[in-house]
Amino acid sequence: MKLSHEERKERKREYNKRYRQNRTEEQKEKRKEYLKRRLQNMTEEQKEELKENNKRRYQNMTEEQKEERKENNKRRYQNMTEEQREEIKEYNKRRLQNMTEEQKEEIKEYNKRRYQNMTEEQREERKEYNRRRYQNMTEEQKEKTKEYNKRRYQNMTEEQREERKEYDKRRLQNRTEEQKEERKEYNKRRYQNMTEEQKEELKEYDKRRLQNMTEEQKEKRKEKRKEKKKEYDKRRYQNMTEEQKNKTITPH
Repeated sequence: MKLSHEERKERKREYNKRYRQNRTEEQKEKRKEYLKRRLQNMTEEQKEELKENNKRRYQNMTEEQKEERKENNKRRYQNMTEEQREEIKEYNKRRLQNMTEEQKEEIKEYNKRRYQNMTEEQREERKEYNRRRYQNMTEEQKEKTKEYNKRRYQNMTEEQREERKEYDKRRLQNRTEEQKEERKEYNKRRYQNMTEEQKEELKEYDKRRLQNMTEEQKEKRKEKRKEKKKEYDKRRYQNMTEEQKNKTITPH
């Protein structure tokens, strides 16, 4: 019986999959080297063609195939040595540096859409991954991350800063009480572990931020602080003993 075009493609995929699974480490290394040389010898035009082909191929994948690919990449990353991971980081760094502004915007838009289309479970997984990744960083890496975020914020337009504020606002509103408490505890520990220099920097930052606020923003800030104070006093009063309550004024 003659196979259809789709069936032939599927059969070829299955064959390639089995072939990849059965390759020896030596064959895998040879393949990597071959692909590396092939990429190095390509013209810019050929590289662009390759990117377009990969893009179309990904767009034409079924959800099942995309999931399979993600799982493969996940396992592949887990099985990498530290040296290989560093190589990947360096490659991504160079790739980002060589991108045009248009390409960077495309990446941002793609990541934005990807995040919007994630399930709650996937978002939680991503948070956990980022949390573990940060915990496993060296002090030097943490400092680099802070510096990068600082520069990134400085280079944002006013529009981008406003967007970020709105996003943070929505994110805060959607937190559970448990998440809010966790965040408070984290900020408390973070402040306790700061050096005197870092505390001074934070004070200076808050001072500048206050100076650059509009009157409307200052009023909003006052209102928020009043609300927080009321909430704090209310909780504090509820947690008092009867004796302590008798010594103080009942809150209205």
